[in-house]
Amino acid sequence: MHPRIFFIIGIIYFTTSVVFSQTDRFNRLEENKVYQQVANVVVTTPTEQVALSSLYSRTPLIIALIFTRCTGVCSPMILNLYENINHLQSDKNFKVLVLSFDSMDNIKDMSRFATRYGLENNKQWIFATTSQIKELNISIGFNPIWDTSKKQFNHEALFVGINKDGYITKKVVGIRSYTALADMIKEINNEFVISYPLPKINMLFSCFDYNPITGKKKPSWGLLILLLPFIITCMLLILLVKYTRKN
Repeated sequence: MHPRIFFIIGIIYFTTSVVFSQTDRFNRLEENKVYQQVANVVVTTPTEQVALSSLYSRTPLIIALIFTRCTGVCSPMILNLYENINHLQSDKNFKVLVLSFDSMDNIKDMSRFATRYGLENNKQWIFATTSQIKELNISIGFNPIWDTSKKQFNHEALFVGINKDGYITKKVVGIRSYTALADMIKEINNEFVISYPLPKINMLFSCFDYNPITGKKKPSWGLLILLLPFIITCMLLILLVKYTRKN
């Protein structure tokens, strides 16, 4: 086969695999720990030291995980969240808890972070630290990794929705549109949110079969159909090369 054909097939395969792997990774992150209870850690705010349960029992929470020395996604994710909240102008009952996952951050650092975005006097926003961040991270499925060369954490932009009973009702990974936030606000207030049903036996064209007992998914016919254009393209390329060689 001509080297260029190998190159084209390689590019198609690489692009397809990256898209699927990234999508699956985000899905796993967003599904992990959902409907489980968040760790009842003690958080320190500018005005009090209080158990997390005391905060979410007053009002549902959206927890945003950041660290103040971040040179990457932390600032954009907070700005995006602020803009989306303003866009929605929601009258729903919720507060935003911006919590540092960096043990080097103190409450003064968090107060300066709040001031940077003009949120220091916004009663809907709470900026805090905790000495029990490991327990919290485990309970929500968050795993920031320290990069010694960059002196930065590698981490996802993560928002965690907590209802008044302390359960994780929704997780959102990445900087998203206001519609994702709207769904999260509804779910932390225990409102009905339209969603797609789980794959059933008679759903022949779902991409994955889901086992609710084990919580595992396996490829189904729908995935094969989704990949058919790629498979057909490869077959046509192979036939084209063979035909060209014969002539």
